[in-house]
Amino acid sequence: MGLMMTFFVNVSLSNHRDQAISEFENAVDCMTEVISCHVISGSYDYLLEVVSKDLQHYEAFMRKLQTLSMVKDINTNLAIRSVKQGTPLPVVE
Repeated sequence: MGLMMTFFVNVSLSNHRDQAISEFENAVDCMTEVISCHVISGSYDYLLEVVSKDLQHYEAFMRKLQTLSMVKDINTNLAIRSVKQGTPLPVVE
């Protein structure tokens, strides 16, 4: 596999009803570009970690994400480089 670009995508939903949440989470689960999805506090509801081979591929992913009716707002940050990644979890004794 070639080099991948990493994006961190903040998503807010237009409503927080159980059905909208389930539909969004199921849709994201099926998107192979999304390698992690977190429910977060603050201005946005979710933080997605997205990988893409290039900007054109990311643009296609964004069009797919924007078609979800419950998505209200999207904010994207491009990772320039990773300082720390893939660290094992600490052992709790």
